[in-house]
Amino acid sequence: MLISGTGGDWSGTPAAGSDLDTYITSSGGTISGTTKSFDIGTCGICSLGSSVSPAASTYSSSSCQECVAGKYGPGTGWGCFECASGTYSLAGAGECTSCEAGKSSSPGSSSCEDCAAGEYGDGGPCATCPQGTYSPPASGSCTTCQVGRYSNNEGQGTCTLCGQGKYLDSTGAVAETQCKVCAKGKYNDIPGLGTTCPDCQKGKFAAATGYVLCKDCITGTYSSQEGSEVCTQCEEGKHSQVTGSETCNDCAAGTFTDYRGAVICTFCFGGKYSGEGASVCLNCGQGTYSNPGSTSCDSCDHTRGFVAKGEAKQTCFCLDTFVTKADGTCTCEAGKTLVDGECVPCEDGRYKSKPGTGSCTICDTAAISGAFDAIPGTEKTSADSCACGLGKYSMPSDKTENLDNICKHCSEINLPDGVNCSKVGLTLANLPLKDGYWRSSSQSDNIVKCETEASCVRTSPDDNCTIGHTGPICSVCIEGYNKNAVEVCEPCSSAGVSIGFYALLTVLTLTTLYFVLRKIFGKEKLTIANISEEMQKATADDKHWSQRLKTKAKILTSFYQIVSKLPSTLMVQYPDFYRGFTAAVNSVFNFNAIGLVGVGCMLPLRVYSFYGSFLTTTITPIVLSLLLLLVTVKQKRNLDPYAANQLTAIRFSLFYGFTYLIFASTSTMAFTTFLCTTYGDDKTKYLIADRSIDCNSDFHKNFKLISIFMILIYPIGITALYSFELWKHQEAIKDAQNRNNNKNIQHIVFLWRDYRPEFWWFEIYECFRRLSFTGMLVVFEPGSPPQLCFSMILALVSSLMYSYHQPFEKTEENTLAQISSVSIFLTLLAGILITLKENLDEEYNDKLGTLLVIVNTLVFAMVGAGVLFKPIFKIMAKCNEKHIHDAPLKSMGPEVAYSVDLFIDHFKRLAESDTNEAGWKPLDVKDWSGKKKKAKEWLEKTGAKAEWRCANGDGPFDQARIKFVVNVDLETMMTSLSGIKNDHSMTVGTFMYVLDRGEDWRQVYRAIRMPWPFRQRDLVYTEHTRREQGGDVLICCRSSTELDESTNELSVKAGRMRADMRVAGYRLRPIEGNKIEMVYLVDIDLGGSFAIGYLYRHMAQSYLKGVVDMRRKLAETSKREGGLSEPPLPLLFLPKVLAAAVNPMMAGSRNTDSSVDDSLNIEMGRMIKKKGSKVDNEENNNIVVL
Repeated sequence: MLISGTGGDWSGTPAAGSDLDTYITSSGGTISGTTKSFDIGTCGICSLGSSVSPAASTYSSSSCQECVAGKYGPGTGWGCFECASGTYSLAGAGECTSCEAGKSSSPGSSSCEDCAAGEYGDGGPCATCPQGTYSPPASGSCTTCQVGRYSNNEGQGTCTLCGQGKYLDSTGAVAETQCKVCAKGKYNDIPGLGTTCPDCQKGKFAAATGYVLCKDCITGTYSSQEGSEVCTQCEEGKHSQVTGSETCNDCAAGTFTDYRGAVICTFCFGGKYSGEGASVCLNCGQGTYSNPGSTSCDSCDHTRGFVAKGEAKQTCFCLDTFVTKADGTCTCEAGKTLVDGECVPCEDGRYKSKPGTGSCTICDTAAISGAFDAIPGTEKTSADSCACGLGKYSMPSDKTENLDNICKHCSEINLPDGVNCSKVGLTLANLPLKDGYWRSSSQSDNIVKCETEASCVRTSPDDNCTIGHTGPICSVCIEGYNKNAVEVCEPCSSAGVSIGFYALLTVLTLTTLYFVLRKIFGKEKLTIANISEEMQKATADDKHWSQRLKTKAKILTSFYQIVSKLPSTLMVQYPDFYRGFTAAVNSVFNFNAIGLVGVGCMLPLRVYSFYGSFLTTTITPIVLSLLLLLVTVKQKRNLDPYAANQLTAIRFSLFYGFTYLIFASTSTMAFTTFLCTTYGDDKTKYLIADRSIDCNSDFHKNFKLISIFMILIYPIGITALYSFELWKHQEAIKDAQNRNNNKNIQHIVFLWRDYRPEFWWFEIYECFRRLSFTGMLVVFEPGSPPQLCFSMILALVSSLMYSYHQPFEKTEENTLAQISSVSIFLTLLAGILITLKENLDEEYNDKLGTLLVIVNTLVFAMVGAGVLFKPIFKIMAKCNEKHIHDAPLKSMGPEVAYSVDLFIDHFKRLAESDTNEAGWKPLDVKDWSGKKKKAKEWLEKTGAKAEWRCANGDGPFDQARIKFVVNVDLETMMTSLSGIKNDHSMTVGTFMYVLDRGEDWRQVYRAIRMPWPFRQRDLVYTEHTRREQGGDVLICCRSSTELDESTNELSVKAGRMRADMRVAGYRLRPIEGNKIEMVYLVDIDLGGSFAIGYLYRHMAQSYLKGVVDMRRKLAETSKREGGLSEPPLPLLFLPKVLAAAVNPMMAGSRNTDSSVDDSLNIEMGRMIKKKGSKVDNEENNNIVVL
């Protein structure tokens, strides 16, 4: 507010948001407002662009301050004022400046901003451009849309072009509807046309509005003016053979057209003639004649076969290529046309159904779309002669064409390799299929590959199947035929059975004869009790031949039960050779005797069907189990309780073994009832196991109820029974010490005997694994990618489970299980490759089938090799070079095994013994493997003396020792031999872990990586050190059998074989000159193939040489560096020595020196130590016990 006056007190309230603009003074008093009280002084006015500071308490000329940017001070009134929109100001402005055109500002702005595209500004706020205009950014005004463009929205940065077929000759258009459509006879192919659409050129037309391009006039029409809306038909006597004609041509002399729109002119008939442009032909005069197509009439030419036929007709007889019409004129017969004065057959792809000299009808436009050929040997008198060319066939059209039939490329068929399109004139009905392919009917082009090529050999156009076959993909045998091992129907023999039946009958006869003869002539009568006793021995004795084979047989059975079902379950077209292999395997391992004996020839088809096989497979085990129960109950009545319990346990074990064998086959059979699919264009769903069965039939739907019942009994029931028994007795099974003698779990010994104690549950997993591979896959569409991928995942998980857990007691059985899983995985991988490439050439197909059979028989080969290994091993062991001696010092006796002092004494005697005492035989140069000359030079250089012997005096060499001298004092060598100082130590090829230690002993776990193909070895030994009174030092080791049981579990998990260190170590004897005489002695049984003797003989020399070289090198290093920490037993270079023994070329291979897995070994050491070992500190007794 403005305050003025003199004297006294003044008060007032300034306007909201403003500053005091003036200062006022009078002779006394104050001026006050709502925000400030001021002393009244001399009044004055602040200058432009400033105002009184609100913070001043006394007004004077220094109380004014400059207005900020965006405000202005007029110099009168109160405060600085905000600039209005469309204006701006800088700091200290006395007034606001208007924005330039194309710019705008908001109230209180210090600058102006450009208007956006589609907006404009004239100094005030930016405004939106209206429809029909546009503006780029920073525009001061809007621009009207040019011709050919429109703007249908406000605020447009550009105008939109009118589309093709339209134009716009006015500006400022506000909608697309203002774009005008090109009129008839006009066109436009340029967007944004601003002038009237141009006229169509001559020979073209636009029959409707909005044409982008004009169309050519069709043959028989023309357009002689620009801007034509329609083309004009050629007048009579004229024709047009090309599209886009501007004029029609006159018919040549000798031809005519008597109708409008002619494409070609017709030759005048014989006896007629015409000039150019004729619409009718004129008759020849009397005594003259004319050939068809004549321009004038001549006298009949007798030399050319024409004769005047009378004055009235004025015609001549026709030439040979013509026929005479009833009126005496010459013409061409049906199927022929006139060319150069002669009647010639219609070209391929044309026909003519009536006599005449006119042109032939084109098949492509009148009969079959795309037909440009003719059926060989046919008269071209009808559309029946029209044919599709090579690589094509005719089939009914889908009515999108004007014709009823069309030609289709054979490559468009779903399986083009299944048809033979090497002929002209093929139709859908007579489309020839190649052998091995099938279709549902002669009106179907949906081709399906047969499971067996021999089943689908076409015998007639309407029958795709080989004689004896019928049904979908020719997989059903007719009456009088039976399927062989490769699923091909063969005629039944005169007796009605197959050769397989006689083979099975022979086996059963011989088996029965064996038992009869044994009962008659055997020393011991064959009774149920004897059989039970034999079964009891097989169950309780781990060394019984049946126990050695049982686990391998289980793995083998499980593997072949799975792979034999893969072709039928996955619907993969595996090679015939492999499918024959799986069929034979299925008959043996899934107990499908029906497939061997040819029951299809013995029973009617309605009996020998899936239903009969289903009931036989599922009910027979129930009947046999009940018989076993009844026999057991009857026998128990005459037995005492102990014998009765034994009998029960044996029968239960037999029962569980029986359920294991039939689990996969019965479960698969139960699930197979639901495995149905369609084939080709046949919409019927057939049962894959028996394609004569309609899955949608009422009988099959009811039969599924039986299948559900069998699912409850077999896959669910057996798995539940196993789970209950194993869960109930898990604690007893996990008791590794007593489980073999625990009578409470002997009845389920079949379920747990094969596995390590902690894997008591693994048989349950096996049930789910086998069930997943054989039965559960029916939830997927047969042969679908999800089914194959799920199968691959199952195989991968199975392999990982076996590799990670190592559940079996024996390493070879874990390896066998892993290889079986890998074989399944590879078989499934081959199935995916076959699915991706459905048509394999014959050579590739045969090779793949052979490879799959090899992969699948590898598991069986491993079992066979395992069975034959021991006999072969024994034979080779007998063939080894033997060392026979009668020296008194032989192997350690049982009394030495339980005394440390006696053991050390025995080691000392061995180290110091001579030939007479221990039978040592020198290792001469001739005994060294490799180059003899280098061996001789080394022996002379080092002065080493090597010897070996057989410890028990009659057998292969198994102990070796070497005596040598090193240039180092005793204490330095002792420091070097002090061993590892930490809990564990790793070097290339070896790993050590100290389990426990004392003043003069320690327990060590050692793992050794062996060269391929040998398995890794490990051992647990105790190392003892004893100083003798004469200054000798003895460092000797032997295996700690007390720790074998606790460490064997971890050894199996690591895939290692436990070696036996019977005796090994050093005897150190100081000699003059700070030297040491060392004797190294070793007797280590690496087991496996090393016990044959060949490898031992070839590696002993290199091993002893390595001992000497390493100690001599360590001695030099110890003197230079003050001692090293190295293990006393030089096993770290053993892998390299073995590799050289097996193959000298491998001696320098880095692969043989690979480090053992650090994390696994450290974990193993810690787990061994965690199990705990304690030392019995009784004097003179350092035996380590758990």
